[in-house]
Amino acid sequence: MTDTIETKDQGAGMKQGHVLDLKLPIGWLLGGYGALLTVYGLLTKKEMYAVSLGVNVNLIWGILMLVVGGAFLLAAFLKKKG
Repeated sequence: MTDTIETKDQGAGMKQGHVLDLKLPIGWLLGGYGALLTVYGLLTKKEMYAVSLGVNVNLIWGILMLVVGGAFLLAAFLKKKG
């Protein structure tokens, strides 16, 4: 006795997984915004960050967004190979 139930309504594509993988566009979007923030954080002067106690918030969040975007892209590309 098997635990799977097959119906006639299932298409051939549903057996192989979802066609729309959101990891790619999310990864590219976060990576692009992260790159912009990182460059902006590197090019701005220290006087701008007096309000945030001298912490370059743009640089920190830019690097974080690059890392998260890269993780999404890595997960998407590893899934395509496997």
